[in-house]
Amino acid sequence: MDTFECIRKRRDIRSYLKKDVPDDVIRKIIEAGRLAPSAMNLQPWQFIVIKNKETLKELGEFCMSGRFVVQAPFAVVVVTDPVNKWHEIDGARAVQNMALAAWNEGIGCCWIGAIEKVKEKLNIPRNLHVLTILPFGYPEEFTVKRKKVRKSPDEVFHWEKFGMKQSK
Repeated sequence: MDTFECIRKRRDIRSYLKKDVPDDVIRKIIEAGRLAPSAMNLQPWQFIVIKNKETLKELGEFCMSGRFVVQAPFAVVVVTDPVNKWHEIDGARAVQNMALAAWNEGIGCCWIGAIEKVKEKLNIPRNLHVLTILPFGYPEEFTVKRKKVRKSPDEVFHWEKFGMKQSK
């Protein structure tokens, strides 16, 4: 898929088909995260791939805003190192790479933000930061053709200074 087309069509997916994702596709998705650019090339991320259904079910209990993780064939826990002051930005860049690589394979995901008690469950060191959990799977929602609503360019584009519109 063309990169711009992938960006234009990608959406968050919260409902997944009961269909496993092949390991080579999972590896491609996390490899896209690993290849993300980072400040000073410090790469302050670690990725934990979760495929075990019991573990996904337990993660669902910890995800206040993303209990749908239990439906996913797999999830990736993105862990960053706060020693690097850019860890959250760099981690978000890795997440975006994974989301786009997944979409290119016909797989959706959704950023889960409200996470509790995951560190203890997954043996994540206390000094590290859990940025997100990304559930991945083939979208059940593809069957629904909802229009992607975005603000108009005039609402978000500024030229040279804030509030300035592009001259024609």
